[in-house]
Amino acid sequence: MNVAVTGGTGFIGKVVLKKLVEAGHHVVALIRQGSLLKIASFRGTESRYTYYDTPSQVEAALEGCQAVINLVGIIREGKDESFDYTHHLIPLTLVRAATNAGIRRFMQMSALGVGRGIETEYLTTKKQGEEAVKKSDLDWTIFRPSVVYGSGDGFVSLLVRLVKRLPVVPVIGDGNYRLQPVWVGNVAEGFVKSLTMPETFGKTYDVGGPDKFSYDELLDIVGAASGKKHIRKIHLSVPLMKTIARLFGRFDFFPYTAEMLTMLLAENVTEDNSFFSDLKIEPARFEDKVKGYLK
Repeated sequence: MNVAVTGGTGFIGKVVLKKLVEAGHHVVALIRQGSLLKIASFRGTESRYTYYDTPSQVEAALEGCQAVINLVGIIREGKDESFDYTHHLIPLTLVRAATNAGIRRFMQMSALGVGRGIETEYLTTKKQGEEAVKKSDLDWTIFRPSVVYGSGDGFVSLLVRLVKRLPVVPVIGDGNYRLQPVWVGNVAEGFVKSLTMPETFGKTYDVGGPDKFSYDELLDIVGAASGKKHIRKIHLSVPLMKTIARLFGRFDFFPYTAEMLTMLLAENVTEDNSFFSDLKIEPARFEDKVKGYLK
């Protein structure tokens, strides 16, 4: 199958590309100018430049494809990237282009937490992107992953830097809020398997790993995997950290925005296991995987 993939140059996207090619699919990577070298090493992958501001050009880029996988997403707004444009308008443009191009299969990556009433622009625009997909007549499937981890990720890599560089690791609040990290290989496998599974059409999957951890527990696990057995922590006031994040969150050097703190403290967990059961995927254990790739 010829599969158009957006966001293929990102952390999750690169693994999805690899697994699609391994499964025998031909990948059409829709990329921006300057991104070609990021995926040049993938055999069986064709690159086409795409400008989402021009719907007719997006439709032309989908020529010959039978499916679309949209992985485009940002966690922090930048000079040329807003949540609304990235999470809402791009899916809307892709849905319309796929419909006009006669493509039926459409897969969308959203985020765990959508629909829970957490007041952030990130989750609001993710929900709007989902609605654009659901209102279409396409054979759609939506995945809402929790924190996705793996070599080259953003979250675990941040924790590694903190535990290795700082004698005392700062923790926002009590550190008891939970997360349910999911292995990038499991997420990518889900996209590839679901691609040709009609029983997943019209379904939205919450995707969390097999274990839930408090933030403090994650720090201890990552520290141990990094060779640091004891992690000293200092718990900081939530109001103070939110104030600091509002001041410095727009700068790349600061690890969190105020919105990230809101979502972190709201927890990132699910009781739904249908992603693994429906797609017959063996869930990877966080401690096993982290120990493996941090070595």
